[in-house]
Amino acid sequence: MELKDVKNISFPKPSFEEWKVAVETSLKGKTVDKLQTNTYEGVTLKPLYIQQSTGEGQVELPGSFPYTRGISATGYHTQPWLACQPVSGATAEEANENLKAVLNRGQNAITYPVELLANGARLPRLLKDLPLESLPFFIDLKGKQKDLLPEFQAVEGKVSGVLAEDAIAEWVLTGQIPEDTDSYFAEWAKTIQGYEAVSADLKTILIKTSVFHNGGANAVQELAYGLAVAVQYLIEGQKQGLSVESIADKMVFSFAVDSNYFMNIAKLRAARRLWAGLSAAFEADSEYFKMNIHALTSEVTETLYDQHVNILRTANQAFAAAIGGIQYLQINPFDHVFGETTDFSERIARNTHLILKEETHITQVVDPAGGSFYVEQLTDEIANQAWAKFLEVDAAGGILEALKKNIVQAEIAEVFNKKAQNAALRKESIIGTNVYPNPADEVKAPKAAEVESYVVVNNPTSITPIKLKRIAEQFEQLRLRSAAFKESNGQAPKVGLITLQELKSYKPRVDFVKGLVAAGGIETVASEGCHTSEEAVAYVKETQLPIYCVCGSDEAYGELAEQVVADVKAAFPETTIYVAGKQAEELEKALQAAGVKEFVHVKTNAADMLTELLQALGVN
Repeated sequence: MELKDVKNISFPKPSFEEWKVAVETSLKGKTVDKLQTNTYEGVTLKPLYIQQSTGEGQVELPGSFPYTRGISATGYHTQPWLACQPVSGATAEEANENLKAVLNRGQNAITYPVELLANGARLPRLLKDLPLESLPFFIDLKGKQKDLLPEFQAVEGKVSGVLAEDAIAEWVLTGQIPEDTDSYFAEWAKTIQGYEAVSADLKTILIKTSVFHNGGANAVQELAYGLAVAVQYLIEGQKQGLSVESIADKMVFSFAVDSNYFMNIAKLRAARRLWAGLSAAFEADSEYFKMNIHALTSEVTETLYDQHVNILRTANQAFAAAIGGIQYLQINPFDHVFGETTDFSERIARNTHLILKEETHITQVVDPAGGSFYVEQLTDEIANQAWAKFLEVDAAGGILEALKKNIVQAEIAEVFNKKAQNAALRKESIIGTNVYPNPADEVKAPKAAEVESYVVVNNPTSITPIKLKRIAEQFEQLRLRSAAFKESNGQAPKVGLITLQELKSYKPRVDFVKGLVAAGGIETVASEGCHTSEEAVAYVKETQLPIYCVCGSDEAYGELAEQVVADVKAAFPETTIYVAGKQAEELEKALQAAGVKEFVHVKTNAADMLTELLQALGVN
């Protein structure tokens, strides 16, 4: 066959039904539905998306209403996202020098923690010799917006970018809402107008949905509650005589981005679509409803142990944010969870921006996810569900009433509990924490989380606050307890493994049990393979541990396990015995009768199991 003939070869295009038949054949009788997965948002993910999946929706273009594909027709070509990595220092002068240093290494925004500004008139020293004409701000003022207005009014040179706060987010964090919100928003409107006099281009209203995300909210909830907060500000601004367009133009939405890659891309795309659609409800020009987005890597997914895995997590999250079309991006350093970061971890976080911009070429393509059957349908589903949830909040009287009635808090808690349960059952893998833990990894306990808010609420009405909850904490606390036990007793808590027969027989279940108990900081002591119950009894007599787990193949269990358990319990009645692996009902009953307490398998709640083991081993 000649080359020209090869070029002209075509292959028949298989139909969806043909693909389905082929897949179900490989599944040996199971249906394709078995490959579907359900998300925390209630979305069913299919194993295959084809063009028909996206329906016959209207054609959307980048930079055009409803801005699903981005607010700029040229994407990052004309305006790359701003790297908003907070730069601190022991003094204002040191912070200023640190910022100058990172500006030479890729930072392109002034991003100081508000704590640096909150304690006196430091702004001139923080801004000394900075090129303000080309360098925008991005600072979350966290309740200090009004107090800092005079200082920004006194700045010599151009002031641009984001100097914003989200009062409602601060109220959610502190659990206090002003009883007289009308008076608060009257002052709020004056402050917004004051900043507008400093610079008409400043963004001064932040919609910080990360407070909902960090409490456990799913993508639909985070998006819906964020829209509800934004609408509250629109309504309050109108009451104070501000136009809808002027308020919307001052807004920046700050979304947290977790490790569910495609879900987060869809969330950001859906957010722009819904916000643009709200312009019609307020009879406003949609041009002012181009959503500016700040993305922040998730704190919920951060881990204490195997902390360098956080680099992979945040890189994945930042990648999703960039694909989703953001304008501002903050990447938490890999040791952020400890409350203290290092120059090295901050450098890695900053360089992640550069790698994404310079080495992935995503800045060369406008809306890289556009046209993906999967992403487009997921965007539609998230948008529809978020709009429905938004309407529920609106029907409850708006976001403030929903918070006072504990509706928002209860819904978020329900989702977080599902996430924590799946992590406990290890349906959701947290590398280095609930799966593949490194027993040699030693960490210090993090500083107690503090609410970093400077908002002052007069005559407050109390609500249930929404606090940061990390999914890995349930395992980390167990492991920290084991570490404290080891420090005070000279050795870690241990369980014994009674291995049956040959290495190939018991190794798979030994590895499983070792991995499970290591997630709680428990070490194992294994026998060398017991071929008789006498050998097992001798091993237990030698090691003298309070808890043992029998490990072997199903065949070995059938031949030896019942006798081993019975003899060990007869010799050491106080010893607790587990068996690795789920067994047939008849064998399980026989082993339980012989003295087995419980069977440890893939459906075991690992967090509960480890808690039980540590308690039995005397670990407080």
